[in-house]
Amino acid sequence: MQTHHPNSQSAIQIRNLPEKQLGAVIFGCKPETIEECLTKQLFGLPSIHYSYVKHVKPGMPLFLFNYIDRRLHGLFEAASPGQMSIDPYAWSNEDSLKTPFPAQVRVCTKIKYPPMLESRYKTVLSKNYYDRHLFYFELDHAQAKALISLFKSLAPANFNRVPAVSSKQSIVLSLSPSKRKTPALPDPKKVKAKSKDINPFSILSNASDGVLDNWADSDVENASVSENSRSDTDEKESGEPVSDWEDLDDNVLQNQFSPHSNPDEVSQNSSYKTVCQGMELAEWNHAVSDPVNGERHNVEEGMLVNLHNEHTDAGSVGKIDSEVHNNSDSIELQHERQTILKKLKELSFIRQQAALSSQDPVDPCSDQCVPEGKPVNANFSCDTFGATLEDTISPEERHRYYAEIIADLAKRAEALEKKQNMSDQDILFLREVVKDSGRKVQQLEYLVDELQFKFDSSLSHLGSMCDNLTKPSIFLIGGYNSVTWLSSLDSFSPEKDILVGLTPMSSARSYASAAALDGHIFAFGGGDGMSWYNTVECYSSRNNEWTECPSLNRKKGSLAGTSLNSKIYAIGGGDGNETYSEVEVFDPYLGKWICGPSMLVSRFALGATELNGTIYAAGGYDGSMYLQSAERYDQREGVWVRLPSMNTRRGCHTLTVLGESLYAMGGYNGDRMVSCVEIYDPRLNAWRMGDPMSSPRGYAAAVSLDGSVYLIGGLQSNVQILDTVEVYSVSSGWSALGFSSLGKRTFASAVVM
Repeated sequence: MQTHHPNSQSAIQIRNLPEKQLGAVIFGCKPETIEECLTKQLFGLPSIHYSYVKHVKPGMPLFLFNYIDRRLHGLFEAASPGQMSIDPYAWSNEDSLKTPFPAQVRVCTKIKYPPMLESRYKTVLSKNYYDRHLFYFELDHAQAKALISLFKSLAPANFNRVPAVSSKQSIVLSLSPSKRKTPALPDPKKVKAKSKDINPFSILSNASDGVLDNWADSDVENASVSENSRSDTDEKESGEPVSDWEDLDDNVLQNQFSPHSNPDEVSQNSSYKTVCQGMELAEWNHAVSDPVNGERHNVEEGMLVNLHNEHTDAGSVGKIDSEVHNNSDSIELQHERQTILKKLKELSFIRQQAALSSQDPVDPCSDQCVPEGKPVNANFSCDTFGATLEDTISPEERHRYYAEIIADLAKRAEALEKKQNMSDQDILFLREVVKDSGRKVQQLEYLVDELQFKFDSSLSHLGSMCDNLTKPSIFLIGGYNSVTWLSSLDSFSPEKDILVGLTPMSSARSYASAAALDGHIFAFGGGDGMSWYNTVECYSSRNNEWTECPSLNRKKGSLAGTSLNSKIYAIGGGDGNETYSEVEVFDPYLGKWICGPSMLVSRFALGATELNGTIYAAGGYDGSMYLQSAERYDQREGVWVRLPSMNTRRGCHTLTVLGESLYAMGGYNGDRMVSCVEIYDPRLNAWRMGDPMSSPRGYAAAVSLDGSVYLIGGLQSNVQILDTVEVYSVSSGWSALGFSSLGKRTFASAVVM
């Protein structure tokens, strides 16, 4: 709901890159918020930045900037489109239940690098600096690629190399050059193309679609360098857009299945660690002795298998067996891992047999003749067994069998990983639901406590109090008191500093507008902090009760309202995504809202009032900037007419009549709350500067009573709610009166009746 609320970011800090030119986005944090950003995997910015955050698509590179130590963290990737208030309570505190950073996007960690000092990345962002210490958060594609390359030059914060496979106790099975074949694994080009079709920003967003099948093919990368180079060249010549992540592909592929490459990937790749512990697959590119011919030659195979002796294999299989049983999370996962274990045992046995058939004769009594757990006919000698195996299984068949087993294991491991990913996502979703439910329950408890207090303290005396109210009185409708959204109606007497609680509305109502007409108060629009209303309620001071009226034509808040010629006017406003210029008119005798003449521009959080039969509207937010323009509506003319503009841009301010002049007080100028006051004289058709208030404020309630203007509560900053009242009179200027009965209140409406 606070899309257009005041924030600490100026509108000038937006570069407004077109969607096609936006290559990456930097989000901000502080030491006290960075942990929440990383834990929730959620980044956010003030609402003014939504103009480009909405262009973020899944897979886009993201970075996190710490305002305090000015270090840049990376690398991150968007896991959702940029949206408003994905988590409406993120980074909130005890002073505000709503998030101050609603322009949000969910993220995932690409590769965790150590934070980068400003002296390193400043050269890349040089053209984004519009001040010595300030820079735009929007990056084009060239800047995104340069920043990714700069991070790539750093060592990942949690990168560990996998130690090389020892060959001291290994028997190398070498196929003759004429019988060598490339393993039947997926083509890297096809895998790359498939991934790009899924995600236009990153080829690794769905790594399970292509990279998983290459986990055992350690030679494919090196043996097809020229092929990959040609593929990259063809891709660039074809004119297709190249991802900003592509410079990272080599490093990511090397670290994809490292248990230390990313904390989030450790649980997801547990099945791969189990497989890799059961067999060692390595690429050999050096001289190897041929055990059959006694010759030495260079081996450059697609896959060479290192076979340990039977004791080493038995130990490895036993270790895997233990890990499968210890790490199984469910019966289904245990069944899958047991199947993988069975395949590994079969592969280990066949590899030992193949190795025995190709090496020199050994001692018939050696334990290595028969693999453990696989008894052989006692009448066969080791030589006879080896010759029989050599005759029955050709090298091509063995090679094909190995490739089929590896492909089957990779598919099963991929299925396990997908199931693990789905389980992790379900757990995260349920945690968010529980957390959100807890907040809502707490909010309801606050509301119950408030209503109980109202009933206990004043409801039993409402009849007599309403009859004895000081006339005229200031009526405060709804708002927010830093604890809960209010549905209350209170009568405030400045002379006695007394606040009398009257019958509350049917629901909490803030950001609404109110107007008095014939002893009745009409409250319309607004919301409860989670949604906007189009409902209208009418309060009768005679009966001290609220009745429901016909609803507005659409839901809206931060609108203005006034009465003129026995009709109620609802002016401007918005729903958080769209701002309105429309005017709706309610005739109590007809009992319905009709469309009146629209204003010249859209205005959200505007100020409006009536003076001498004419309605005036000034300032507000038009969806892209805060306004200083003003206009008026004369019922006799039937159209809105432009007036001279104010000197200051402002929204969420107040516009009040005092004497024969209009007073525009406080508000938000797009950068901060202001305390300046401007006075419009209709006879001179000009604005002039008045005495400023003692403190800046916006979203205050303002009324004119007994020749003075009362400014009640409001926001001094994005999180500081005021409990003070300032009073202005032409003769004595501004003064702050120490009323004690009001307390903190903002987003409220006020009328005098």
